[in-house]
Amino acid sequence: MDQALLERFQQAYKDLDLFPLVESKTIEQFRVDYGLPVMVRLKREIEASVKNGKFIFAGHRGCGKSTLLKRLAIEMQPNHSVVFFSIADLIEMSGITHVNILYAIALKLLSQATKRSIPVAEDIKQSLLGCNTTVRTQTSSQATSGEMALGADINVVTAKLQQEKSFRDELEKTFEKRISDLVGKCDRLAAAIQTATKKPILVIIDDLDKLDLPLVEDIYRNNIKSLFSPQFRVVFTIPVSAVQEPQVMGALNSEGIVRPHLFPVAKFFAKVDCHKPDAEPVAKNFDVFLTVLAKRLPNELVDPQTARQIVLKSGGVMRELVRIARECCTECMVQLEIEPDSDSVKINDEILTVAL
Repeated sequence: MDQALLERFQQAYKDLDLFPLVESKTIEQFRVDYGLPVMVRLKREIEASVKNGKFIFAGHRGCGKSTLLKRLAIEMQPNHSVVFFSIADLIEMSGITHVNILYAIALKLLSQATKRSIPVAEDIKQSLLGCNTTVRTQTSSQATSGEMALGADINVVTAKLQQEKSFRDELEKTFEKRISDLVGKCDRLAAAIQTATKKPILVIIDDLDKLDLPLVEDIYRNNIKSLFSPQFRVVFTIPVSAVQEPQVMGALNSEGIVRPHLFPVAKFFAKVDCHKPDAEPVAKNFDVFLTVLAKRLPNELVDPQTARQIVLKSGGVMRELVRIARECCTECMVQLEIEPDSDSVKINDEILTVAL
């Protein structure tokens, strides 16, 4: 068996994972200007908005929202103090509420203030980190200086928020009837950072689009006023299916969200050509998908015409492009195992047919 070729297909399979491009290394290696008009529109609207503007971003699973939002965060940094985080890294998805979203924002603002050595009022630290009386006893032996101890406290509380339902339940009891107090802590933290950096705050929350619809309705319909209360700019994500829910959209409209920013599915064919068997795809959209594929699947591993067919079969949905290409890699790895004496194995139309 050609071990070197097998390893190349294994690497391509790994590179075709649907991971968001948020690290500088993967951004440099894989980024393609896909969805740029959507990001620019969102960026300009944020810049033109009032300082407490709220924005909703939606798109299909695996379309590249996280990558685009990370790029937005990077491009907004020169003129904003940006806090970018995934809610999925902080809270179990089934346990997300408007209360712990606001608490997560406060925790991230406190973390940024700590890293920048920005003074924070003691009552804010006590309120956010003192919800569980064991926090300080667990961290007191880990650090001696105030700043180091505070950082340790934040790490412990973050872990508890993510892993312990009892801790999240305690948060709900503590802040549900005092939501204005929690919002006030967020505002005071934002004001402290803004005063120190001379830049307005922008919070970008990723992965709220992965919520089940009942949770979306509870958060965005029943508790929208609380969620939108902080007096700084926030970009929220929302499932694309929720955009079709009149009650959810009615609640958003009532808070000034005329329309969400949508990450569209790429259209490969003009409407008049979509049913013509010999129609040529729109080069601008089609070439973007070809470039995405080429960055993750080396040209020598796939026939050029098959690469075009993989893109066409994706239907303009990025997660489908990745899924089909990964299946092709799997079939090639299987062939290398079953037919070890084969001269060469390459993704061709036959492999694609099996993969599909």
